[in-house]
Amino acid sequence: MSDYQRLEFEDQDAGKPPAPFRSGSHGGSSHPRSVRRLHLLISIAAGTVMCLFGYEQGVFGGIIVGQEFSKYFNNPAPSIVGFVTSVYDLGCLGGALAALFVGEWLGRKRMLISFTIIMAIGIVMQTVAQSMTLLVWGRIVAGIGNGGNTATAPVWHVETSTHSAKGKAVVKEMVVNVWGFILANLITLAASGIETEAQWRFPLGIQLLFVAIILGMVPILPESPRWLLSKSRDSEAKSVLAALSIDDCEEDFIAIRQSVRVEQATEASWSQLFQGGINVLCYFLPFVLHKSVGLSELVSRVLATGTAFFFMLAAIGSLSFIERFGRRPLLMYMAAIQSLAFLGVAISTEVGHDLTSGIIATICISFYFIAFGFGWIATPWLYPAEINSLSMRTKGAALATACDWFFNYLVVQTTPIGIHHLGWGIYLIYAVFNACFVPVVYYLIVETAGKSLEQIDEWFNSNPGWLVHRVTQSSVPDSDAVQSGVGLHAEEENEGLVKAYKEAIELGELPNEPTELHT
Repeated sequence: MSDYQRLEFEDQDAGKPPAPFRSGSHGGSSHPRSVRRLHLLISIAAGTVMCLFGYEQGVFGGIIVGQEFSKYFNNPAPSIVGFVTSVYDLGCLGGALAALFVGEWLGRKRMLISFTIIMAIGIVMQTVAQSMTLLVWGRIVAGIGNGGNTATAPVWHVETSTHSAKGKAVVKEMVVNVWGFILANLITLAASGIETEAQWRFPLGIQLLFVAIILGMVPILPESPRWLLSKSRDSEAKSVLAALSIDDCEEDFIAIRQSVRVEQATEASWSQLFQGGINVLCYFLPFVLHKSVGLSELVSRVLATGTAFFFMLAAIGSLSFIERFGRRPLLMYMAAIQSLAFLGVAISTEVGHDLTSGIIATICISFYFIAFGFGWIATPWLYPAEINSLSMRTKGAALATACDWFFNYLVVQTTPIGIHHLGWGIYLIYAVFNACFVPVVYYLIVETAGKSLEQIDEWFNSNPGWLVHRVTQSSVPDSDAVQSGVGLHAEEENEGLVKAYKEAIELGELPNEPTELHT
């Protein structure tokens, strides 16, 4: 029995009211070793979800370049290859949209369990496919499961992490995401020597190992305490927070509960969601090196695997930077480097198909992976969970994930055709898109590094405008300010929350608890 479950049973003992924070010697904390172990297990479970996502990104690119796949499906045309590959993203889009509507109802854990089962069904359908039709349907079903999972896992991980570790938590997820991508390249490379249909069936079927890990771990781990509070399961939320905290967590519990009740009183609306190129290389890197650069099939597979290792090393390196340098600088500088890298690929593939051009293109692709790993791999998955309030967090993350999968579909569907008809021009288009992200980040992206989710909510209350480039990013109160009574609980910054809370009390929508509202 886990620490948080033991606490829950203690609170229910003999019909007594829940005792506040009895899990450790600090009143509202657990033993440091058990806390670290619990956070590690949550990281492994959430990381396995993202590792499976990364594996799926890489496995089909390694399959479609193989002779056995082409032979079995009668040498499909580039348009068919693009459709079969990209239809997975349509499934992911559907899964992410489903999370918009059922995510808050099911909760984080049941979402992961349900959609992992759906994904397992899709994996089996792909593995045993006897026709292109069944393969396509299998990819759609697996995509639905992955779309729901990728919309949920980062939210669950962020909501169970401390505010100082949430950035690193999601970076760790994306490191193992890249490891999944590497693993896909290694397995398809190892299977390339098989001269039967097992060359492509085995890399697909082995994904069920990830499924077994997820379904074995998630049911025994704690639910998000913030989701539990939103469902008025205060005693269980208190127990989970205590199990996740080394220090006394009573202040965190009160702050989160206050934030939840204010949100419930003010009824956040859907409209609030709208107030605030890696996939071409992940899915098609062996294909790009083989068709655009002109390298042999074996050399393309080996280089794709080597580049994936650079990708993972860069993602690991970002662990040291994401909280230290912040979200905005990393996103802007790395987007500029990514643009230059795609420009280099465009130029080198236009010049020729000789060995020198191939080396230059491969170096540019490696630089792109390194830049993406440092700046962009984790933040787009972390950011929606940070900037949305609790009542809209699942919806916001699901909508962001749905947008990601929609554009994935466009990129993956058009890449084989673009390579065939546009040649080097397709990479020039990607260079322009990456360059456009620099002003987007500068004008629209708020800095969230090192801040709790409740502090970020307060920043948006104090700064309602769309453009943020002239707003002092440090105006989000830091942890020291909160503890000293300045910032989050300062009257001038908390006035909107206090007013909404008091109005709700007057209307009889909330119990009168003035002692817990720190004004």
